[in-house]
Parts: sequence; C-alpha cells; structure tokens
Amino acid sequence: MFHIRSCILNDLAAVHSLASEYTSFDATPTRADIEDLLQRNPEYFYVAEHGSGKILGFITGYERKGIPEEVLRTWKANRVGYVDLMAVDMSHREKGIGTKLLITLLEHFRTTGLDLVILDVPAEQKSAVILYKKLGFHVRAYNMRKTLDNVIGAGSGI
Repeated sequence: MFHIRSCILNDLAAVHSLASEYTSFDATPTRADIEDLLQRNPEYFYVAEHGSGKILGFITGYERKGIPEEVLRTWKANRVGYVDLMAVDMSHREKGIGTKLLITLLEHFRTTGLDLVILDVPAEQKSAVILYKKLGFHVRAYNMRKTLDNVIGAGSGI
C-alpha cells in the first residue's frame, strides 16, 4: 500500500536515486538539481510513500511564467503548469502510483488556478505516454533530432 504526500528534505536522497535511474532526458538530474526543484516549488512536489516509509515514486512541476499573452490566447489559457519530472520505481509500476502522483499534481494545479498543463516525454517512454494519454494529454508536436557528422552533408542524405 502507498500514499501520496508532499516531498520533504528527508526524501531527497530517495528522490535523487529514482531521478538518476529513471528520468534522464538529455542529462541526469544531480542531487543539487533535485534540491533546487524542491526549494523553488515545494507546493508542486509530491512523493508516493510505501507503508514501510520507502519512497516508490515522485512528481514535480511548476507554473510556467512569462508566456507571451498572444501565446496564451492561442492556447486558450490564462495560467500554465508544467510537469517537470516524474518517476516510479520499476519494481512498483503497474500499481497506480504514477496515475495517483499525476492526478495529485493536476488537481493542485487546478485548485491554484492553472488551466493548461504541458509536459515533455522521451518517445521511448511508451508506458509514460500511455499514462498521459489516459489522463487526457494529447500530442501537440514532435521534437525531433538528427546527429550530423562533422563533414558537411555526411549522413544527412543530401
């Protein structure tokens, strides 16, 4: 059994371990990164804790500030939340932990007046994509990349 609660300083070693193992996008978060996330946005940082006290997963987000008014109008939004990092220990997946973490954060976003939430997810994280779609997220864009050799045109098909 598990429950969701706000993250506290004593959780950061376990959170960092999970982040190091499961959240790498382009760079693995450092312990200092995780501490900074908690310091900047403690109200949007949650952990899933087993009855034994073990941290099984976490989620953190924040309100995106400084979005131009014309973009907000296009998005039909006033305030935008961003899901920054989320991870669930591999041995505890498929038990509703990720769903409960995400629902908790989304509900907090809603109650604090945010009306749109965005996130980025690596394409290979198929289970995360399924979870996000199940909870109403939809693909709006693709972020693509291609590695080029140092020689002009090499490997590019041109």
